[in-house]
Amino acid sequence: MDAKEIAEWLEDRGELMVMKKDGEGFVIAARSPDGMWKTAEADTLARAITLWEEV
Repeated sequence: MDAKEIAEWLEDRGELMVMKKDGEGFVIAARSPDGMWKTAEADTLARAITLWEEV
């Protein structure tokens, strides 16, 4: 994902929390379209988004 795709993905989420752990990766917690909360964690933000979409 490039920066534009990441920004668009972030803007499309209604409720969203993105965290960066010092010296570690990113954690995403967001409400999916069906209303359920999902989380994903990865070394990069783009990978965390991809994992979130796969769950």
